[in-house]
Amino acid sequence: MRVITTHRNPDFDAFASAVAAQKLYPDHVIVFGGQLAPALKAFLSSKSLLLSFYSVNELKIFSLSSLIVVDTSDDKRIPSALQHMISKNTEVKFFDHHNTTLSGSQHGVFKELGSCTTLMCNQLRKKRKEVTESEAVLFATAIYRETGNFTHASTKAQDLRTAAWLIDLGAQPDGLGIYSSYKLSSSQQRLVESLISGLKSTSIRGVEINMATAKRQSLPAGFSLVVEKLWSFLGVENLVVLLEANDRVYFTLRSRHMNLDTAELEGILRNGGGSYTLGYFENCTAAEAEERIVRNFEDNIERLIKVREIMSSPVRTVLVDMKVEDVLKIMQRTGHHSLPVVDNEKIVGVSKYRDIEKAVRHGLSEKRIVEVIDRFFVTASADDSVQLVTDKMVENNTTAILILDNGILNGIVTGTDLLKSTFGRKRMIDPGESHGEQNYAKFPVEDLIEERTDKRIVTMLRFLGAVGSELNMPTYIVGGFVRDLLLNKHNLDLDIVVEGNANTFAETFKKYFNIKIVEHKEFLASSMFFNDGLRIDVATARTEYYKKPAILPEIEMSTIKKDLYRRDFSINAMAIKLNQEEFGILIDFFGSRKDLSNGVIRALHPLSFIEDPTRILRAVRFEQRFGFEIEVRTAELLKLCAAEGYLNRVTGQRLRDELFKTLQEPLPLKAIRRLSSLGVTEKLFPQSKFDRETDHMLDRYFSRRARNASLAGEDKIFYTLLMIMLRNSDNEAIEWCIDRYGLTRNFLDRLADAIDAAGRIVIEKPRKPSQFHMMLKSRKPETLNFVDSYLSEEQDLLFQAYLRKLNEIRLTVDGTVLKEKYGMKEGPGIREILDELFYARLNGLAVDKEEEFVEEFLKGRD
Repeated sequence: MRVITTHRNPDFDAFASAVAAQKLYPDHVIVFGGQLAPALKAFLSSKSLLLSFYSVNELKIFSLSSLIVVDTSDDKRIPSALQHMISKNTEVKFFDHHNTTLSGSQHGVFKELGSCTTLMCNQLRKKRKEVTESEAVLFATAIYRETGNFTHASTKAQDLRTAAWLIDLGAQPDGLGIYSSYKLSSSQQRLVESLISGLKSTSIRGVEINMATAKRQSLPAGFSLVVEKLWSFLGVENLVVLLEANDRVYFTLRSRHMNLDTAELEGILRNGGGSYTLGYFENCTAAEAEERIVRNFEDNIERLIKVREIMSSPVRTVLVDMKVEDVLKIMQRTGHHSLPVVDNEKIVGVSKYRDIEKAVRHGLSEKRIVEVIDRFFVTASADDSVQLVTDKMVENNTTAILILDNGILNGIVTGTDLLKSTFGRKRMIDPGESHGEQNYAKFPVEDLIEERTDKRIVTMLRFLGAVGSELNMPTYIVGGFVRDLLLNKHNLDLDIVVEGNANTFAETFKKYFNIKIVEHKEFLASSMFFNDGLRIDVATARTEYYKKPAILPEIEMSTIKKDLYRRDFSINAMAIKLNQEEFGILIDFFGSRKDLSNGVIRALHPLSFIEDPTRILRAVRFEQRFGFEIEVRTAELLKLCAAEGYLNRVTGQRLRDELFKTLQEPLPLKAIRRLSSLGVTEKLFPQSKFDRETDHMLDRYFSRRARNASLAGEDKIFYTLLMIMLRNSDNEAIEWCIDRYGLTRNFLDRLADAIDAAGRIVIEKPRKPSQFHMMLKSRKPETLNFVDSYLSEEQDLLFQAYLRKLNEIRLTVDGTVLKEKYGMKEGPGIREILDELFYARLNGLAVDKEEEFVEEFLKGRD
């Protein structure tokens, strides 16, 4: 029998390659082992393809005269039943697109390409074989999937040319999308989770390599898809995936910037290949395989990264004729420490902030910038190695290298860029070291949006993107929605940013929906309100710059990167593009996704807390809400800002709003404890001390608050907190807080009464509800909660009984009854009897005994 086959559990590329091979060898039958990938089955069921193929279990094969193997050169990966049928009389021919080391006995066609289907299509074109439209769709889909829509590093120009040829044959690009994106099965998802649990990171000569390991009984179907999804989810630069199965350790490599080549790794057998190829080791454990990979990386990694892969481009520049004062304003607004100066597109020097500031102090504001620039600068080419640029930076004692192309400025490499390429993501972004917008990571999250968001919101997001495309405005959703999407938390805060006029965007959107628009012209933004309560905020991408610390910022139009850079923390500085052509692409300029994955709260620049000190409270709120940790450098900046008194420069209302949000968190005490450890509470509440007693009081308050609300009404949480924190402060400090936070003027008296009541109750230890009642001058919810925060568990049970009685009792005897039935006259006597009756009811007197009690009381008076 003459057979065409491929590796077990064929994917699109293997299947399409086999179909193409049958057009070259029509006297051969296609035989597969294992299961077809689910997406491939869906494709085949939806297309009118006249195909004939068999499972290896469906045929009785007694001998093989000819065997064509596609998409692998490892005969051990083909169905085992076929392996056993190969004899010395079997003519075996391989077609493989991997960069493969062959044994002397192997024959076939081998070429390093992104897809084996590309290789087979080239053979069809050489043989002038006719390809139908349906076959063209199959072949094009296979190429799209195997190359990741031409984004994988292993993609070659021939892959693109072949796809173009197939499109000419009728494979329409818009019909390929559904099959060039795919979801994981439940077993594949479990494998992803296993790999994540086995993830660890190692640094090889300054380059971070992440290694994920797992173990299975056999190599699962769709393993390459699992790796793709894992890589997309982790968002790391370099990933090695190792899987122990079938007495082998399979591995594959992924890199965003390096052209990793597994064939260079020692010990890789015939199936080793390019950076998207599955290789394997035999007779070793995963740990041993990992060691061998690391050793070989150490020998090859330094030469892999070129300057063009880390440089920032385009570069912000200034012109030679600009005034010194104008350049200084640009630097102050953008945060750049230096800017190249150009004349007719040629670089002539570099303007540095310290030199310009000095020139202004010396009265040179009106001078041309060219008169005060540094004409010494260091250049390199985009094709130079990063090592060469590093050497130049060290030798010339400079912080930036200008990248020129025929004398024209094409990019810039800063010290920060080099650190990023060496040590991974930046920990603290400096705007002076970020001149361009190309250095960012992109991740597809459309599947997450579909899976984790209400269908109505998904539809709304798509419509927002369509309006953005209609207006030619890049459109993004930003902030908490993006963060919580990745954390799989519900969030309906729809904050949209457009690179264009937000008010124009909102008016255009209104053409399609019945909404109310509220414009915020000073903030270049609009709010859109739907009849069912849904709100969408649309803002113009903007840069905020602060004339003075802690003062609300001035605003000017900008780009999405600068808009995100003004955000408080890296985890809130991501955007998802909504335009139709790029819907669901997450954009990360600042290593935000990695911080989110690592549970880190990081400020984006050193002046963050000085510009807006309320970020101190937000940092702690997010840290405690998500169980994250404030990054060390960020914590140092936070403590310094608090110690220097910057919180006093913020209006009391803004601080009160932020504190209220903190108190609304599920575990507010954790946040208050953290604020105390950072030296913040003493700045918020003068003369307060967060000692053991305060901690115990707050613990009792927050644990009993909900119960007390059901018995005596809900308190104003901010008021009660202030009462506890200020209980030992003098009147001057309390009055400062009254003015600062806009409290009612009677707060001081209410606090004094509450302190007096709490003191009496703690000392006298009342047992009866009436005794509690007599000691409390005020029974407002804030006072009751404050008093309860002093009480032990035993006293709290009695206090709880008092509150329950207080809530339940309604006297049937009132002043009218006393006057009409008992002939009492208006006066203090009536009040006295009603008070005694109420005390008796509190202590257990039944409601039907009230009149009897009154009669006995009156007899006693006689």
